[in-house]
Amino acid sequence: MSPATQVGRTAKAPRRTRTSVLRRRSGEARTAAAAMPQPRVAAEAVTSDRPLLTWELVTDETGRTRPEARWI
Repeated sequence: MSPATQVGRTAKAPRRTRTSVLRRRSGEARTAAAAMPQPRVAAEAVTSDRPLLTWELVTDETGRTRPEARWI
């Protein structure tokens, strides 16, 4: 067998698993539930003297949906 066709890792070397990383990430997932972002207040519910710019998905005559800016 030529050196170019050999694999860099020998077949005898055991594969290393990173269980500490998996345990740490699962612990982060438990605490992340408490820090979930809250939904935004609806634009219609906000009272302001200035008009608000909102984005809505509008279907045009060809059936395509596109975003459209609207002032409320």
